[in-house]
Amino acid sequence: MRLDDDARLQGKWFNCFEEMERKKAVYFANTDWIDTEVALPGTMKLKDFALHYQNQTGLIERDPKMIKNSFKDDAILGYYNNFEIMKISFFLSPDVRRWVQYIEDTRGIYKYRWGDALLRYLTLAYFAAPGTTLRRADYNLSYCHPC
Repeated sequence: MRLDDDARLQGKWFNCFEEMERKKAVYFANTDWIDTEVALPGTMKLKDFALHYQNQTGLIERDPKMIKNSFKDDAILGYYNNFEIMKISFFLSPDVRRWVQYIEDTRGIYKYRWGDALLRYLTLAYFAAPGTTLRRADYNLSYCHPC
């Protein structure tokens, strides 16, 4: 679980870990986020590298709708992840590790500031089955940032 020090859960929350287990979820997301090419030049290179990886490896995205939604003309959708819960075993699976290593090898994280928000979203779109990502907003859970 991640909760940045400038964020706060508000009100009464149910046990998110139990809900993830019950729904066989691999990720509990905060809210959507977009990085734009204008704000972060090089952002759209991530799209090129991601599609190249997909073609090179024959990867079939597990959630085509998420992939379709992720790539805009001048932006990429991600998760605002100053709050998140993840199933570590999913992110350590061999397929996910190969993908992460490929992205790391492009040096785009360092050259273009491809952040964990975008990479988390794309990783889930490529490797997580539909319905295995839960969203805080769907549960009407109160949260503030910054507080």
